[in-house]
Amino acid sequence: MKLLFLVFHSLVAHSGISKKIYAQCSALKENGVDVSLCTLEIAPDGTKYRTVDSIPICSFGSGLKAKLRKRIDYSDIVKHAVEGRYDAVYIRYDFNSDPFTIRMMDSLKRNGIKSVVEIPTYPYDAEFKGQGVMMNTTLLVDKIFRKRFFSLCDHIVLYSGPDKLYGRPVIHISNGIDFSCVPLSCPQTDFTGKLRMVSVANIHNWHGLDRLIKGMALHSDVPCELHIIGDGIPQIIDSYREMAREYGIGDRVKILGPMYGESLDKEFEWANIAVGSLARHRSGITSIKTLKNREYAARGLSFFYSEQDDDFDSAPYVFKVPADESAIDVGKVAEFLSGMNLPGSSIRESIMHLSWNAQMAKVIEQTS
Repeated sequence: MKLLFLVFHSLVAHSGISKKIYAQCSALKENGVDVSLCTLEIAPDGTKYRTVDSIPICSFGSGLKAKLRKRIDYSDIVKHAVEGRYDAVYIRYDFNSDPFTIRMMDSLKRNGIKSVVEIPTYPYDAEFKGQGVMMNTTLLVDKIFRKRFFSLCDHIVLYSGPDKLYGRPVIHISNGIDFSCVPLSCPQTDFTGKLRMVSVANIHNWHGLDRLIKGMALHSDVPCELHIIGDGIPQIIDSYREMAREYGIGDRVKILGPMYGESLDKEFEWANIAVGSLARHRSGITSIKTLKNREYAARGLSFFYSEQDDDFDSAPYVFKVPADESAIDVGKVAEFLSGMNLPGSSIRESIMHLSWNAQMAKVIEQTS
């Protein structure tokens, strides 16, 4: 199979989403697929390009005209897919159903090219709450056109949800791990009475770290420290910083920004427990399979979260917290960790079936 993996944005080294996309492409190749990656790239002079495997196939120019063109003109994708004799296009959905993407999907279909659309989070409408006028306008347009958009695809890939969506068959996969890129950071259980918590996220409201900061303040007798890694919505990050300052625990809540490579590895080596999402209920999601939970396990760390994730809900190294607005009881987290003596190597071993190779094989099997 020859496949074009289509992403509607650029990729950056420290982004978890970018790492995931590269890992998916690598897994497809490992499964015998001839795959090329199509993304946007921005040159130092501001010129925007659509590229395939970093080779430009279209230049949009720069400035406002370029911003508009890249959102309405997808003819270069169809032309490249047809001339390159691709069998299928794997599309990472960007909540961008509109007349222009519909035209692209229709053109692919008329040229006999299959399309598989991955929806990274489903349902997703509630995630747009509080995101401003522009994002909510995007959602409104998406609501109008998405039924038509999805009617033109052959399969939909979901991480949780129904077996059929918009009348199309669904392929269920889990977020996977590229074990070659994720080292074992915590080979032995290490708890000396102090919680060393690390949270890695592109921070949004549903990560709920305010619940944890409140819990640290309420249970001030529990020795603990939290390192927050990543970027995201600046207002939310600032609110965490201000909350920690007001509670008098600013020295125990460190906001470190984006990290990757050795610096990120060192943070995981410092930690003895990791923090997953603590407020997915704010976005109307009860069940989800987040990438970070899998990375935590691959690194050999215990972790805690509030949503439902059937890959981990019954795991002995996972502590579930309530899916509500209560402060996190860090005393109970410490009690859990003190009684958890499973070595990190065993935690990592328990998720070998969640490799990206295994997950993308499901896609190939059902679309070939």
